[in-house]
Formats: sequence, C-alpha cells, structure tokens
Amino acid sequence: MSYQDELAYLYSLQQFGIKLGLANIRELCALLDNPQHSIKTIHVGGTNGKGSTAATLSAILHEAGYKVGLYTSPHLSNFTERIRINNIPIPEVRVAQLVRDIREGIGYRNIIPTFFEFTTALALVYFAEERVDIAVMEVGMGGRLDATNIINPLVSVITNVGYDHTEHLGALLEKITVEKCGIIKEHAPVVTSESEGEILSIIKKTAKDAGTAAYVYGRDFYVEPVKIEIDYSEFYYHGLRWKGILLKSPLAGRHQMFNIGVALYTIELLMKMGFNITGQQAAEGVRNVSWPGRLEILPGNPQVLLDGAHNHAGTIALRKFIEDVLMTGKEQGKIVLIFGVLKDKDAYSMIGELIPCSTEVIITRPDTERGLPVEGLKDIVERYGVNPHVTWTVSEALSLASDLTSPSDTIIVTGSLYVVGEARAIISNKCMSR
Repeated sequence: MSYQDELAYLYSLQQFGIKLGLANIRELCALLDNPQHSIKTIHVGGTNGKGSTAATLSAILHEAGYKVGLYTSPHLSNFTERIRINNIPIPEVRVAQLVRDIREGIGYRNIIPTFFEFTTALALVYFAEERVDIAVMEVGMGGRLDATNIINPLVSVITNVGYDHTEHLGALLEKITVEKCGIIKEHAPVVTSESEGEILSIIKKTAKDAGTAAYVYGRDFYVEPVKIEIDYSEFYYHGLRWKGILLKSPLAGRHQMFNIGVALYTIELLMKMGFNITGQQAAEGVRNVSWPGRLEILPGNPQVLLDGAHNHAGTIALRKFIEDVLMTGKEQGKIVLIFGVLKDKDAYSMIGELIPCSTEVIITRPDTERGLPVEGLKDIVERYGVNPHVTWTVSEALSLASDLTSPSDTIIVTGSLYVVGEARAIISNKCMSR
C-alpha cells in the first residue's frame, strides 16, 4: 500500500480519541522489541514552549555533530514533520513501511492503539533503526500517562505549567502540575523555567521524592534580554559553565529566550554526562534553530505573522510581542487579526488578550471537526463589544485580510496550529505559483 493509504489508516485511529495511559504503548513497544530501551533520550514537557525547547535542543546537538531524533506534535502541513533526524523529516516511504510493519505486528493481538500511541511507537522504532545518538521527545499531553512516558530520559524538562486540556488533566493547576511532573524519573535531573511558587514547589518535591535534582530558572540559570526585534531576539545566557555568552536566535519574543535558556541548561547537564558540546556550537545551534508557525514572519506587503498560540498563556505571550515590537514603530500600520480556535479551548480569554491590540478582527474556523464554529466564536467576540468580520475558511479569511490592509500593515494569524498550518500552506503555494 502507498504512503497515502497507510497514512489514511493511521488517521483512522483518531476515531478512538485520546486515551491517556501506558498499557497500550507498553504492549505495543514490547511487540516491537522495546525500541525505547536502545535510545538515549531527553523528555520535554510543559504547557507552552515545549516544542521550541525541543527544537533548540535538537539544533544544538546536531551542530555538535550528533545524530539527533526529534519527535514533536502536532504538525503544520505534513505528518512527516513530527518525526525528524537532524531536522530532516522521515521519508514518506519509511512511514509507509513502518506503519505496515507495526500493523502486521499487532494484527493478531488484542491491541487497539490511538493515533498518538501508534505514532509514538513508529517514531521510537525509526530512531532505533537509524541508530540516533540521542532523541528529543516532546510530550503530547500532560506527562504521567502520555505515550511518550515509556522512555527513561537522561534529562527531563518541564517548561512551565498552565491551564490547557483541562478535560483530560483536571481543572486545578495543582492537579495539572502533578500530571506534568509524571515525566520526572529517578536519576534523571529535571530542568524548569516555571517560577510560580506553589507549582515550583510541586516540581521540586516530585524530583526530591524521585531521588533526583531539580534545576530552576532564576536560581541555577537565567537569561538577560538585549534586543527583541520582529524576526530575532538577542540575549545573554548565564548557566552552569557558560557565564554571560551573547546569543542571537530567529525565535522571536521574550518568552523564547526562556525556552532557549532551559534548552541550554539541559545541554550543560548533558555535558556533565559525557556529551561534547562547545559554547560556539551551542551559539550556532541557537542561531540556526527553526520552529515554523511560532511568531514566524512571512515577508511581504503586508507582512504576515503566524503564531500557533493555542491557549490563554500563548495569547498572553503573543500580546506582549505585539506590544514590545509591532506597536513601538514610528509608522505603525493596522494590525488585522485572523483568529480561529478549537472547541476545547478557552476562546473567551484568548481573544480577550488580542482584541485591545487589533485594529480589525476576522474570525474563521480551522478545517477540522474539532474547530469551534464561527457562530459561537462570533458571539464570544461580540461580548467584548467588537463586531468581527466572519469567514468560514482560512483561505477566505486571508483574502479578506488582504482587502482590508495596505503594504504597511500587519496580518496576524493565530488561535490554533491548525489555522496557522492552513495559512502557511496557502501563502507558500501562492508564493510558489508566482
């Protein structure tokens, strides 16, 4: 069967929804000779910033000459983006082969994996077969019962803890924190940028109970902002061995400096474990890291800013970036917001962060059954006293935004990685067809 046929099978597993738990993934990996046991790993969890942190870790390790697996979710345009080695997506032919092999392996067993469980197993097999030196594994949801928690990492990372996926992780921040801390394991130190007192206390206590160390932003390492521009950030990093090294990254925004700081301290811990990485290689990795769809500027007239802010904390970070960068120019143009969101997100608080810094608001719906219908989103926006422009597709929203803007303006696409992925593909296709 072809790649598309095997991918169709893989997506058909989404009908089983999200089932948190490790029984399936353990049985599945056991059938596949437990590929996770032959891979050194870093486990990256948290509410926001875990993808950027994972991408930075991968970039630095690759710059240092290591063969690095990277597993992240979701993807923007193509499934293969989820599974990479040295930032090169898994070939479609390997996806088809591995899906076929795994299907055959479970064919006579009473295992019905979810989409994420199957994909996680696929990634682990691929990394094991390709003999990566280390794999950076991003948590899908929570941590304790996430399919990626089958690994035994060298270092665990918890970027931060906030409200998201409350229907699965619980409505209390303390409960969510406990779920995130489920990735902390014996002999694997944990690195975090979390600063809120009660949450941090839970992280520290979990690490202590597991018999390992917790390394905390502000105490063990920190960053010192120098410059934040629309397409890069510049800052000093102060850590374990590297004291005051000046870094420049294409990951824009103040929050990305903290994510990079977490990645750098994780790298320093790996150096204590025998990994050979120089300060220059770390700086080059930070300079070359790529993480599309997160405060990504697509140049043009008007310019388009894509940001997959998909929860309240994410929209706070986006608002701060708009205020720090877009609203400080002497000739600031209009800011036209395209916003679409999933049903299970707190759309009211998210849009509330962005309305005050938007000139016009266009609402739309991502192309997924999980998307919040525009009728419901319209009611939410109107509660803020704003009459939004209503569109039913991302393509229609982009066309309307183009009509509403002049060359000096900015179009911001946000609310969901689904919306950002669609917009990015549409704009890229238009550029290629010119």
